[in-house]
Amino acid sequence: MKQRHIQSFLMVSAAFFAMNAPIRGGNASPSQINASPAQQVAQLRVQVADARSIRQDASQADDEAED
Repeated sequence: MKQRHIQSFLMVSAAFFAMNAPIRGGNASPSQINASPAQQVAQLRVQVADARSIRQDASQADDEAED
């Protein structure tokens, strides 16, 4: 249970820093550089949602393994 809280905290922290970090030309693809702020936020939300579903799947697998 404690590990889930730590993972949740790290995921939220990463999302927060990703939203507030400036886009660097060297790390960003051309579509990200030209994207509006709304498009960038939408893309980040999709990435966070994907990561959340992966984390939930892993958590469920852990719960099933404990049974």
